[in-house]
Amino acid sequence: MRKFLPFFLLIFLGLGTSYAQNEEEGCRLKREDLRPIIVRFNPFFANHKWDSTAQLEMAQMSDTHLIAITQDGCKRHHVRVDLIVSPEASQNNYDFWVEEVKSMMEKVYWERPEYQEFQADFERIFDEKLHYYGFNSSFNFPIATRNFICAVYYDPSRGARVSIEVVSFIFRENVESPSNQRRGMDEDDGWKGLREDGQ
Repeated sequence: MRKFLPFFLLIFLGLGTSYAQNEEEGCRLKREDLRPIIVRFNPFFANHKWDSTAQLEMAQMSDTHLIAITQDGCKRHHVRVDLIVSPEASQNNYDFWVEEVKSMMEKVYWERPEYQEFQADFERIFDEKLHYYGFNSSFNFPIATRNFICAVYYDPSRGARVSIEVVSFIFRENVESPSNQRRGMDEDDGWKGLREDGQ
């Protein structure tokens, strides 16, 4: 049964249609440059797999908890973390899922300092939004330059899926390219139009 888990996981998540191929001009992050989110020696996961073609990684947190992470990139970097929890490990309890999400994010971003930039705000707002919107509906909220799209899908007979998508704007100044090295740093087009005089 274990060898079929990735197949069933892909069907359950519908990852085959998650992202369209990146064809937009002016991309600042190419799909071929994407790398796994879970670091190589992360002690919280087993059977960690990375598919560089699909930009998909999968890992086991336990026998009842599976993780799937998909990525896409262009002018924004999309990272979607899906936690699949079996029925016997799921609870119809909001506080339980808030703690599950906190634990999941800390483990996924272990030894990745960017999580500390938004951790406290993310945990507080996720708690508030989940209690307000409830299960089986999505909600989103911004923190600084990131946007978070979240949901907890719960079914007592099937278990649960927690989905957290982090969308980060990529500033042109953060991208090194031959054109930037020759001409210096370009103005970030994400800030154009803030003032009529263009400053």
